[in-house]
Amino acid sequence: TMSKITQKVPWLNQSLLFMGISFLIWLRFVYSTREIGSSFGHRTLLQETEGDLDMLDDEESEKEAKVSFAVLLLLGMEIIAFLIGYILKQTHFHYMHESGATMLLGAVMGGIIRLVSHVDQLKAIVTLDKEIFFLFLLPPIILESGYNMKRGNFFKNFGAILIFAMIGTTIAAFITAGLLYLVTLTNLMSKLSFLECLIFGSVISATDPVTVLAVFKELKVDLDLYSTVFGESVLNDAVAIVLTKTLVSFLRVPLSGSNIGWAIGDFALVFGGSLIVGIIVALFCALLFKYTEMKQYPKVEACLMLLYAYGAYLLAEGMHLSGIVSILFCGITLAHYAYNNLSAESRDFTQKMFDVMAAITETLIFAYLGLALFSFDYSYDPAFIIFGIIIIIVARIVFVIPLSFLVNLARPAWRKITWQYQTFICFCGLRGGMAFALSLDLKSENGNAIFTTTLMIVFFTVLVFGGLTIPLLKKLKIPMGTELQVESDDPTDNSFFMRIDRTYLKPTFTRARKPGKYQPVVQHEDVEMNAFQVENQVELEDSGKVS
Repeated sequence: TMSKITQKVPWLNQSLLFMGISFLIWLRFVYSTREIGSSFGHRTLLQETEGDLDMLDDEESEKEAKVSFAVLLLLGMEIIAFLIGYILKQTHFHYMHESGATMLLGAVMGGIIRLVSHVDQLKAIVTLDKEIFFLFLLPPIILESGYNMKRGNFFKNFGAILIFAMIGTTIAAFITAGLLYLVTLTNLMSKLSFLECLIFGSVISATDPVTVLAVFKELKVDLDLYSTVFGESVLNDAVAIVLTKTLVSFLRVPLSGSNIGWAIGDFALVFGGSLIVGIIVALFCALLFKYTEMKQYPKVEACLMLLYAYGAYLLAEGMHLSGIVSILFCGITLAHYAYNNLSAESRDFTQKMFDVMAAITETLIFAYLGLALFSFDYSYDPAFIIFGIIIIIVARIVFVIPLSFLVNLARPAWRKITWQYQTFICFCGLRGGMAFALSLDLKSENGNAIFTTTLMIVFFTVLVFGGLTIPLLKKLKIPMGTELQVESDDPTDNSFFMRIDRTYLKPTFTRARKPGKYQPVVQHEDVEMNAFQVENQVELEDSGKVS
């Protein structure tokens, strides 16, 4: 059967061969963990007869070998995951996305490692550290989202995005907590305190519809729907983080009305402060490129763009703000101002560089999720898992439909969120790496049960909801195939901010000098002309240098 398939699809034969070789090499190194483990034990015996200096050297060698093997393990999984993604795209298999396939790959590899090595050794290799996740894996994904987003559609739907992300996420968290607490009173599942239910609600409210958004990009789904789902998923992560941190603090401090009021004020301060930090850092970067001749050194330009953006994230975190919100708006502002001051080579390179970085870290996160299935001591409660899945679906429906009604009150008839779009927004509540990371190391009585249930919900939503994305799009007859995308500096947009932007901000932070010359940024697949290029073309024509 396989030979017949490969005859009809020649590229599949080569792909399977590459995957087979990669898997065999990877499996050989996995099996070597037994040898590594035994060599560790042998070294320990030798250390008893040697001096303290030799003991330290051997401990360093042990640590180096473990780290090297862990990196090799993850590298091998990344390679296989990208090969699987290639096959899924070539075969147009729409019922499994790369993220779901990567999670399953991680689960299979984690099971194999557990069979051939000790559980403690597996934990040491594949345990996802929260600091690594928030400092190194998450920032590239958020930066790419802000830098390469379609800003015009994002800000056109910004009101709806804020309502869904802030009010909706908060409503979903409290509805989830309330319904879960009612279930615990029936003794059908583990007994959780109301505060633990609130913590679970805040953790699980962090959505991560990466599978849905990837399908949106591939099929060019309606831009308003894409922007709404994308914007909500990014901003609601910040809401979930602040909610979870606030509620976890109540494990040590009594829950009272004054503390709740303080938490609400703190959230507003964190969000506003993070937004300001990201914008200010990006504007400094834009001014640097404007008043220097770095266009002659594209490599330096790209490095500085990355460092400024990452600096905004670290600065916000150091000020106890939200790095996610900061780097998101830093990326948006860099794309709106600093991008126009870059050389043509750097414009193209920074977009692709951020895209590649996000793809690698995103794949790594889903691989970690799969590996985690066999690397922790879990507290399985089937009733908790089943009720948890049902409750998060109900909670999302409860806030999406009423809030969509409120948004529609302020929109003209042709821009209202239709029932088809509302249905799909309800469906887009997939959970991912953010919920998983927030559930790690919860210092509560039932923290392990919350972590286990969160991981199971992540698997269910990514595999089931992610696999049903395209069939549901077709069933709801949602518009696809949108080719022309007009950016935010459209001269026909006469909103207050855009008038200020064209008159003062663009001339101040970019090399452009004539506000009246701005034209829309038109992106058609990979072809882009920005406002700065259009203006330069007009100036050359006016001077007679170009006919």
